[in-house]
Amino acid sequence: MPTLTRLAAAIFFAALAFYAGESYKVLYEHPPRRDDGSLYLAGIAAFVGWRFVGRNIDANFVQSVFHTLQGVILTVFLALTLFGSYHVFWRGYRMQYSNLEDAFLGFVGVFVDHLVRMTDLDFMLMLGGMIVGTGIALTLIYRWAEARRFDR
Repeated sequence: MPTLTRLAAAIFFAALAFYAGESYKVLYEHPPRRDDGSLYLAGIAAFVGWRFVGRNIDANFVQSVFHTLQGVILTVFLALTLFGSYHVFWRGYRMQYSNLEDAFLGFVGVFVDHLVRMTDLDFMLMLGGMIVGTGIALTLIYRWAEARRFDR
């Protein structure tokens, strides 16, 4: 059921992911030339915010921050899975893999490279602060807009 909390979660997650994606580019020694990665990440995050986080937000601050953390983890893994799959198919189309094992190792390599790059302390602190702030904001929106439905 569409609710204001689900809409807010989708918008907040898209904004959080776009900003985090732009901040992530700074972690590269030679940043990527294409600028559309943050937009794809924002689309994935909006989907996760709508389908997962928005429906699990409630009046409890701790639970909401925990669900926001779960949503960010789900967004990262979903985005890395899609990006790794795209990378494998792109390289496979150009016949750069000799067998299925090389393709799988290429997928895992892309996945692990990005996860290792994300372990930068400043990036993780920024992401943690955004998770806590988003969880608190979504709880306040829930309390303001939707908790009144249950007071009847």
